[in-house]
Amino acid sequence: MRIIPKYILKQFFIIMFFAISASIVLFLIVDVFENTGLLLDHPASVSTIILYFASKIPFMLFMSLPITVMLATLISLGLLGKNLELIALRTCGVSHIAVIAPILVVAFLISIIAFFGNEYIVPKANRLTDYMEIVKIKKKEQQLKPEYKLDKIWVKRGNVIYYIDRFLPKEKKIEGITIYHFDENFTLVKTIMAVDAEWTDNGWEFHTVDEKDFTGPTLLSVKKFDVKYYDIKERPEDFKIVFEQQTEKMSFRQLSRYIDRLNEDGYDTTRYKVDLHSKVSYPLVNFIMALIATPFALMIGRKGGIASATVIAFTFSFFYWVVHSICISLGHGGTLPPFIAAWTANILFVFASVYLFLTVRT
Repeated sequence: MRIIPKYILKQFFIIMFFAISASIVLFLIVDVFENTGLLLDHPASVSTIILYFASKIPFMLFMSLPITVMLATLISLGLLGKNLELIALRTCGVSHIAVIAPILVVAFLISIIAFFGNEYIVPKANRLTDYMEIVKIKKKEQQLKPEYKLDKIWVKRGNVIYYIDRFLPKEKKIEGITIYHFDENFTLVKTIMAVDAEWTDNGWEFHTVDEKDFTGPTLLSVKKFDVKYYDIKERPEDFKIVFEQQTEKMSFRQLSRYIDRLNEDGYDTTRYKVDLHSKVSYPLVNFIMALIATPFALMIGRKGGIASATVIAFTFSFFYWVVHSICISLGHGGTLPPFIAAWTANILFVFASVYLFLTVRT
């Protein structure tokens, strides 16, 4: 019996390899054309350009995995049916479940690998992409450069660095903020520390402020204010963009700790709970795509080949994206509970695949 799984998985991996390679090449070609203007306006060395596009490959791989798993499943099983090998196996007493089981196990393992890859590899690759584009190609300093550790945010703009202990987008409020001002030689000249800051019609209103000036005749001048307004260019929307990028880059454990801390302080964490559940549910789409592909693969031998498999793969991937995106948006808005929002698409497609498998005729 070991020969049959090896034979099936060999075809599966060969097809998946070519599908992934084609997807990445297609992604890169499109990306090169989209960034032609950038490269013409900002000439860079060949090595820089190669590293810039290479740093995007992990994200491209993660995004293309679901449809390539579905294609590999459809085509590998479809070829078995087209060559009448499925009938031969059925005659020998090998059930369809025994045939598809090796592929489903591999698809589940791919989902686990995708989870850890998206946790540790993709975020680092994305940060490298940003660095290569802004610093190496555009030859300028990152204007909003966040550095993230647990729930602390560092934002750099020009000669000013913001340290934000916690940002609450909905309330347009910052808790625990320190602003460091540097001169052209990157020497610290001034710091502003506040318990919190709130966005008002007049700008940022800081509360319980300690302002330290290191350029005075006494080297250190300290001023205290109960309330003071500061002319800061960054609006809540600017910090929100940085903050949302950071939550996307958090690992599952980091985001979980951040949610626990917000819960302890009584803040609404619905949006972040949706993202937390999505970090588990979305990588499983690789297994879901393989599962939904199996009943169609069993029919390909009679009704078509690679062309029909491709159409089916793109169609179901599209519908999954639509359902998943709608549910996530409803979850962020509080219409759906976080768990339901993150897992609805997976649950629906699992039931659909089981129903199709039980009703398909081969």
